[in-house]
Amino acid sequence: MVLLGSVTFIAASESPPVRSTQKAGAATSHTTGHLNKPGATTGASSTTTTASRSTTTTTSSGQQKPVTSPGSGHAGPPHVMVVMMENKNYSEVIGQVDQPFTNSLATHGGLATQSFSMVTGSLPNYLALVSGSTQNDTDNVTPSQKAFPNTPTLADQLTSAGFSAKAYAEDFPADPTNNSGLYDVIHFPWPYFPNTQISVADASSLLSDLNSASPPDFIWYTPNLTDDEDTGTVQQGDAFLSSLIPQVQATSWYKAGSQIIIEWDESSNGTSGINGGTGGGWIPTIVVSTSLTANPQQDSTPVDTVGILRSIEDTYGLPHLGGSAADGNIDALLTTTTRATTTTTRATR
Repeated sequence: MVLLGSVTFIAASESPPVRSTQKAGAATSHTTGHLNKPGATTGASSTTTTASRSTTTTTSSGQQKPVTSPGSGHAGPPHVMVVMMENKNYSEVIGQVDQPFTNSLATHGGLATQSFSMVTGSLPNYLALVSGSTQNDTDNVTPSQKAFPNTPTLADQLTSAGFSAKAYAEDFPADPTNNSGLYDVIHFPWPYFPNTQISVADASSLLSDLNSASPPDFIWYTPNLTDDEDTGTVQQGDAFLSSLIPQVQATSWYKAGSQIIIEWDESSNGTSGINGGTGGGWIPTIVVSTSLTANPQQDSTPVDTVGILRSIEDTYGLPHLGGSAADGNIDALLTTTTRATTTTTRATR
């Protein structure tokens, strides 16, 4: 057992790996000391109302949570998965014939053509994507050197609103606060927020979770250093995505109207930012969903890393942790239809 601030990580049993490249014995999974809030209690009344981006339900505790996956028409809460990739300029990925699968996702899905990283350096961008701010961090340090115990995250927002959230990492070590093998903690932001409310686990448990009766509503996925193209080549990154994404698409979680955001943290050598400013460079941002497969979209709205978070928050009907309209959005790739019905139901005991 490893204690991370007030968050307890507890070792659990092994599960089958997602990919054959997972290291043997790396299937250590952990859960935080903060449990995800359950849905409405059996036998409690619930009222379904309409929101501009999603249908919501009011639980017995007074919480409102969306119950229609964005753009899908499927009943149930929104399902979003974020897959993080590393250090590539937009032009190093998009249109490159040596990455056929990645480009097929961009061509037959959603592509943000004006997406920019916040700053140069991995960690600040990861912090921004889950907390709405780089937290004035400019260094790739470990959680023992710098942490933000009092800063709320997207996971805290989701849990407070009644949604479940879970973060997965490949080659996940027993101590996720330090680097180990192909696991790099600066690519897994959650230990930097030691009081955040999220379950964390090795990536080997992902597929079984997605096919379970109660899969997470929000999923974070950190590949290892080879698969995310940090130390691996773009061809290795493309091979990784060609393995992971179809497996996720085959799950009941995805078929319920889920969306996958594939985000690069920063460019390899650029310093351009949103709207002509300075930042971490022009990066690829790809969105995969059944609705986008049926109707592919390219969105030229300028957006930065915080803008990506704000669109995720909008999808779940959450307030914004940080940033402003100037950070842009990818709403055109995540937008749901407005529904105009209100129903009241009571579950049977």
